[in-house]
Amino acid sequence: MVLSLTGISAAADAKSPENQLLNSYDGNLTQKRIVSIDLLSVMGLPAYFIAETVKFKAPKPDWKLKTVQILGWDGFNGSTQSIPRERIIALEVRDKDLNLLYRFTDSQLPYSNFVRNATETYPFTMRLPSIPVSDEFYVCFYDRGAIAVAAEVLNKTSQNSFIYIEDGNTLLPSNLPLFGQNESVPLNWIVTIGGN
Repeated sequence: MVLSLTGISAAADAKSPENQLLNSYDGNLTQKRIVSIDLLSVMGLPAYFIAETVKFKAPKPDWKLKTVQILGWDGFNGSTQSIPRERIIALEVRDKDLNLLYRFTDSQLPYSNFVRNATETYPFTMRLPSIPVSDEFYVCFYDRGAIAVAAEVLNKTSQNSFIYIEDGNTLLPSNLPLFGQNESVPLNWIVTIGGN
């Protein structure tokens, strides 16, 4: 499904004076082909242990990660029939060797489109305690069917977007089949992080 990005471009591209923001993408989101994917729909029950993952590079040693913003959609379209069921999401921060630095779990509802009365793709922002990171590190998001994560459709495999498989501590390219297609396409997850 291709989603409209009306109204989210400014929010997702906004700069905050106290935080340095790093995007998983280049350029303007409104000029990209964006799809939303929840791994549970693509991979079934094993997806509870598989995460949309983005590799970032800390701008300086001992940089403090404070926010993670994931562009996504929880299915809410403004109708009472589309009010989402509560599900548990998880977020992990891992170092360059995939060692766990931080794990966060919560209901998706406090971050959801439904709570914000947003009927389209919306930035879900999670505030973290200051997590010190250096060099390359990974942000892993387990959607567990609660949030369809926005991804840019690419022509070649992304160098910074992956799927992380908890069992085996493994990263794989984020090449996945889109709805109604038999072929996998390369994807780049739309994630913005903030820190200082």
